Amino acid sequence: MTAVLIKALADLRRRRLQAAVIFLTVLLSTAAGTMAVTLMTQTRDPYQAAFDKQRGAHLQVAYKAESDPQLLARTPQMIGASVFGGPYRVTNIQIKSGDQKFFVDAVGRDNPRGDVEVLNITSGRWAQGNDEIVLTRSFSELHHIAIGDRLKVTSVVRLPTLTVVGEVVDIDEGSADLSSQRAWVLPTAVPALTSPDSAYYLMDYRFASDPTNAQLQDSINRLRAALPAGSITGSLNYILIRNIFNITNQILTGVLGAFSVFALAATVAIVATLVTGIVISAYREIGIMKAIGFTPAEVVGVFSLQIFIPALVACLLGISLGTIVSQPLLANSSHALGLSYTPAFSVGLDLLLLAGGLLVVAAAATLPALRAGLLKPIVAIAIASAPRGATGRLLRRSAARAGLPRSLVLGIGDAFARPLRAALTLLAVLLGVATVVVAIGLPRSFELINNSETGAGHYQVVVTRTSGYSDSDVLRVLNAQPETARVVSVAGQNVAVPGVADPVNTRLFRGDSTRIGYMVIAGRWFSSPGEVLAPAALLRDAHLKVGDTFTGIANGQPLQLHVVGEIYDISNLGHSLFTDLATMASLTPIVEPFQYDVTLAPGADVASYVRRVAATQPDLIDVHASDTSIITPVKIVDLVLLILAAVLALIGIGGVFNTLLLNTRERIRDTATLKAVGMSPRQVVAMVAASAALLALVAGLVAMPVGLVLHHLLNDVISSSAGNDTPPAAYGVFNPFELVLIPLLGVVVAVAAALIPGRWAARTNVVEVLHAE
Repeated sequence: MTAVLIKALADLRRRRLQAAVIFLTVLLSTAAGTMAVTLMTQTRDPYQAAFDKQRGAHLQVAYKAESDPQLLARTPQMIGASVFGGPYRVTNIQIKSGDQKFFVDAVGRDNPRGDVEVLNITSGRWAQGNDEIVLTRSFSELHHIAIGDRLKVTSVVRLPTLTVVGEVVDIDEGSADLSSQRAWVLPTAVPALTSPDSAYYLMDYRFASDPTNAQLQDSINRLRAALPAGSITGSLNYILIRNIFNITNQILTGVLGAFSVFALAATVAIVATLVTGIVISAYREIGIMKAIGFTPAEVVGVFSLQIFIPALVACLLGISLGTIVSQPLLANSSHALGLSYTPAFSVGLDLLLLAGGLLVVAAAATLPALRAGLLKPIVAIAIASAPRGATGRLLRRSAARAGLPRSLVLGIGDAFARPLRAALTLLAVLLGVATVVVAIGLPRSFELINNSETGAGHYQVVVTRTSGYSDSDVLRVLNAQPETARVVSVAGQNVAVPGVADPVNTRLFRGDSTRIGYMVIAGRWFSSPGEVLAPAALLRDAHLKVGDTFTGIANGQPLQLHVVGEIYDISNLGHSLFTDLATMASLTPIVEPFQYDVTLAPGADVASYVRRVAATQPDLIDVHASDTSIITPVKIVDLVLLILAAVLALIGIGGVFNTLLLNTRERIRDTATLKAVGMSPRQVVAMVAASAALLALVAGLVAMPVGLVLHHLLNDVISSSAGNDTPPAAYGVFNPFELVLIPLLGVVVAVAAALIPGRWAARTNVVEVLHAE
């Protein structure tokens, strides 16, 4: 065994470049895999821990303001809730901080404690006077509001001012960049903050065990049956909130898991290529080893250890790196949930990853090394190197017929002279190029979808009003501006849909809404009252399809609705409706717009327009340029994709470099002979580069359709996680020029990777090589 180790270490020092390639590829693949596994094991636990600690509500129900509080206090018995909170008086208010205005639901509560929905105070204190307010930490951080800041309430005529005295984490609502937010005031402060049609009652329900979706829907149905018609105006359950919190990690773990498998496959291919190449080029050495007493198992051990030693170091570092890199994401989840962050890792899991990684590498190295163990000493010494296949000769003949220079002809022939080696190299390069395709395409798809949600390129200004400023007044101001080209008014109304537990938020449009950018996946946009569009999740849960008609309930009043299209919308994970404002014409009270999407004439100055319109009523309307920025979870996914693309690209480059290094060293005698008969160093480099170019070109041509299929599949997975089908436009984000350019860039990178082995071959001393032979 000592002899095996000594021989393996000696060969490892002699093959430092190959060892470096193995170290790098194994390091990158294990780091990516560790990060994926760490996130997978921690995805649900933080939310569940916070939900249990803060006694989160399984079900939250909003009741109209006219409801009897004593009747609402008896609703927990109707659905079998073990504990409850409320009824809390709530009013929707608009607050102004500096030049920014925001809507929040102000909840009247005496304290942050209770049997349900304990609010975790992260800084400051609870409100003690009617002029104080507590915000969520997520909202404060997103909008840069600090404790002590004074917020003007612009939704009521008196314009009272509230001082921020505390920040809390509320486990029963999503983060501020993805969900609407609540704030808390004393119950005695609510009446002064209430404007017409803005108030409601909120009840929190918690059950003895975590209910299923079906059980939650049954609870809502029982409440509807027991209470006066129209009493329930909205509801929210813990499953939706949990999914919103976990969606980023779920997408990340899916992407990381898939590409970790790719990285592992590429690593296996490179390891197998390297060991195969070493065995092929070392026939004589193998024969000598056996002749002096090495057993077949010891010969296999020598070659396997040359891979195992750098792989062991790489696995140890890769697992540590992956664990460290995953911590900021886990810390972000803990921060959002109000949990104290402690580094999350498992020694047992890390040991399992180490054992698994080494087992895969050892298997990839040992299988081709068995060839060395089975060689007969006399045969190995006699032939010195493995015979070449016919593939190289065929390629050389084809290239010669094409009239290519002789150096390129020889290089093209060398690319596939060892078919197995070439195939493994193609696999590594293919995975790298395919990953680059995905890393380029997905962010573009995300941007396209984001633009549809934010109206980028369709409207430039968003105006919101409070109840103190009428709809007609806003339209008068906007239509008086010479730059106003189009105004689409937007209202909202919750509608109960058969088969769906929570009332569905419905967006109501007045004006030419066909031109504000939403992506219709199937069917068409509505053209008359009563026609609606819905995302895939709502259609699925309600057992509806395009063309179906159903009866919705709004404010206790029935509405006949006809589904004319499927739309893409991530709100509430695909649970929303889109229709004309006139659909709600029969409702009482009257539903009026609160938001106005304004399209400006070409060449208009957006900033100047915003300032001028805002100056007409600084407190009662909010005017700002349309926010088309990408949300944080998407930015994180884009960054991870970029890193993964770089990892897989490096592994692919390492595969090409490794193959070319083996080829040039294996053919060193042939290269010396060619130099002896007149081949210049530049022609030698060109010969090596031609091998790299052909390998990269073939891999790139195969990788493009593979990458496009992966891009298609990942789009579907991500859209599905947000409750939608993928819009067709999200697939077609590449133009024909790019589809040609990407493989060609792969060729350029491969040629650059060929320069080191090419220059080594070009600088080889002819006399020394031929004398050694």
